[in-house]
Amino acid sequence: MERCRWCGASVSPKEKTCPSCGTRLRRERSTCPSCKKEIRSGLVVCPHCGEELLRRRIPWKFVGGFGGVVAAVVVLYLVLTMVPLPFGLPFVAAAPTATPTEVILPPTPTAIATQRPPTATATATATFTPVITATASSTAAFTPVITATATITVSATATVTTTASPGPRETPPATSTESPGFRYAAPVLLAPVDESDLPAEGSFTFTQASIIELSWEPVGSLGENQYYSVSLAFAESGGEPEVNWCKETAFVVPSDYYGEVGSDREVYWSVTVVSGTPGGVGKAISPPSESWMFRWG
Repeated sequence: MERCRWCGASVSPKEKTCPSCGTRLRRERSTCPSCKKEIRSGLVVCPHCGEELLRRRIPWKFVGGFGGVVAAVVVLYLVLTMVPLPFGLPFVAAAPTATPTEVILPPTPTAIATQRPPTATATATATFTPVITATASSTAAFTPVITATATITVSATATVTTTASPGPRETPPATSTESPGFRYAAPVLLAPVDESDLPAEGSFTFTQASIIELSWEPVGSLGENQYYSVSLAFAESGGEPEVNWCKETAFVVPSDYYGEVGSDREVYWSVTVVSGTPGGVGKAISPPSESWMFRWG
């Protein structure tokens, strides 16, 4: 017999707690599920391997065993349902037996020939006006459509040879005055009027203080790099003509040009449409206009 270390009562060596005061006499021992070593009960972590003892574990053995049983049952059920047995099982549903169903087709309709009336051969004299297309060989082809009394459409193709009388000659189209290779026609001058045929004493002479505006008709809409080139030549001066570019259909002669006029006081001017950049060398895209003259001074 042993005595309780707390109350002194006599206890059996097999008892773990004192029956008198309830004091725990011995520590319970258990085994670590990971390292299989003996440890004291109630520990949270195994002192040997560090395994957490209170962590919930999945009973893989139980899950595997249960899964195997379910798989065996499923396989057995499939085998019993697919393999014919000499006796029936209460839990196996019998496969439905196909019952032949008679399909009654509707009667095939019999085609009843409908006698058509005989096709009448119409001998009709049709009055038609052929459309003749005359060619150089005076051979024309037409396709008339004749409608007879029996409502029969007859398509006939006939070739008629006829002698076509020559019709009136067509007037040839007027020849364009525009020179080939140019985009615009030559500008038409408007003012001041040409004084070439007028005597010097009877002409419309401009004075030095006069504002001389040259004008002409537009040739159309000019492009971005297209201009009117106005050329003024002085007969007795012997110098190069003065050239000015503009977009408008009018140009005012600068008063500085008055000193370049010769003793005959004649100034000849013309207009041409050019393509290029002002200040550079332009390319003529129209023929030059007529050259008109006016007297200045």
